[in-house]
Parts: sequence; C-alpha cells; structure tokens
Amino acid sequence: MKNQLFQGEYVSSDRLLYTPSEFAKNNLMYLQEIGRLTAQKPHTSKRQNLSSFLFIYVKSGSGFIDYEGKEYAVSCGDCVFINCQNLYSHRTSNDLWSIEWIHFNGENLLPIYLKYIERGGQPVFRPDDPSRFMHLWDELNSVSRSSDYIRDIKINEYLSGLVTFLMTFSWNPEITQQSGSSKTVSALKEYLGTHYQEKITLDMLADNFLMSKYTLSRSFKEQVGTSIINYLLVVRITHAKQMLRFTDKTVEEIGASCGITPLYYFSRMFKQIEGVSPLEYRMSWK
Repeated sequence: MKNQLFQGEYVSSDRLLYTPSEFAKNNLMYLQEIGRLTAQKPHTSKRQNLSSFLFIYVKSGSGFIDYEGKEYAVSCGDCVFINCQNLYSHRTSNDLWSIEWIHFNGENLLPIYLKYIERGGQPVFRPDDPSRFMHLWDELNSVSRSSDYIRDIKINEYLSGLVTFLMTFSWNPEITQQSGSSKTVSALKEYLGTHYQEKITLDMLADNFLMSKYTLSRSFKEQVGTSIINYLLVVRITHAKQMLRFTDKTVEEIGASCGITPLYYFSRMFKQIEGVSPLEYRMSWK
C-alpha cells in the first residue's frame, strides 16, 4: 500500500523532500518535508520513531488522527501538531480529505514542544483564523523550492512563525474557551503590574479576588504558564532593570522600590533571573 500511496492510487500529492545544510541542522529550525495531498480513496498512514515534528492543516473533508493511544476526529479547519517519535497514524474518512503538512525539526524544538504540552497544547486544535498558517505554508513551499542562497535562514524564519502560530492558537484551548476564571487572571496580572512595589501575599490576593488561594494559583498557572510568585518576581526585576539603567538610585533603593528587600535578597533574586548581579548589570549598560 505504501508504494501505491505515493504513486497516486490512494492520493494525489505534491510534496518536496528537503535536505537542509549542516549549518541549518546544527543551528536552526529546518524543513524536512512539505506537501499537500487530496485523497482518492480511504487510506491509512502509520509511523513512529521519526526524528521530526509534524504539522497538518485539514483544508477540506475529514479523517482521524491516532496519537499516543487516543483517536482524534478532524475536519476542515482543524490543525494537528505532534511529535513523530511517538506512534501515530492518520487516515481519511469516506469524506476524503485534502491536507497540507510540514515535517520539521531543530535542536530547540523538543523543549518548545514540551512547553507546548505543559501549557495545555493539544494534538488537534482549531484556530480562529487559519489564514496566517496558509500564508506561512505558501512562503515555506516557495522558498524551499527556490535557489535562494539564504533559503535555510528564510526557512528558519517561517518555521519560527509557525511555532508562534501554534503557541498563539493552541495553548490552553480548553481553559481559555471554557473557564470563567480568565477575566480574573487578566485582572490579577494588571494588579501585579501596578502594585509590584507593595508587599503582596497569596492570602491577600485571594481576599481581593474573592477566590481561594489554591484555585487562584492553579488558574493563574494554567493560563499564564508560571506561578503568581514567579510572575511577580519577573515584573519586579523588569522594573529594577529599568531603574538600574536610567536612574542614579542605589541598588538598595531600587530593590526597595521594586518590593524586594533586604538588599542581599534582592541581589540574589536579580542574579537568579539575569545571571549577573545588579551592579554588574548596571555597568554592562554604561
């Protein structure tokens, strides 16, 4: 069936197998294969242990994705994002589908994919507006078939756009669509951004937002991807960096202005985030 599949008995396809440069493989996100197909007959494609990540967009028709022991029904407008090291298969239904796909990889893609999963990303999702992906696919398809001497750099740029697309439209799909706590989390982020100089505790936030601190903390992490405490620390350090660069305040004054005291604790937290001490940061921007 595999040979018949590629010969056109089962699908009509247009695909490009791409060979990236050694530089691209070692330093960039790189393309492995890009294509589109329209099914002529119901068929199944099954693979695993591929060093690749797969993105599929269903242009018309419908089918099924089997991934990590679960079956997902997909139809026109759905997107698929999976790690091909894991066992997967895809098959069209009797409503024969037309799909576009991209196989790609890169040194940093596994951590990105794991973050995608951690933040609630699903193997199958439906974006509000797929036109952005369609544009990316067209650009990738065009540049990968060109003789442009910097095409690997351009491919990396478009794949970065694809990753941004994935994160924008698929992180926490169920939470953002179904949870009534999203407005509370938005209000909490705004509160932290304007009250970072003050002493803030989870108990105080729970009282202010009329929610248990456990529910508030869980909702915040689900939707923002980090804890309230860590988010607040990053807000404070960001303001500290601005003062270190653009004011003559002492390090101790800046720490106090950002709500982080005593001085030794501020210095330790700053170095934890930035990798250098507040003074070293200030001097590097002189």
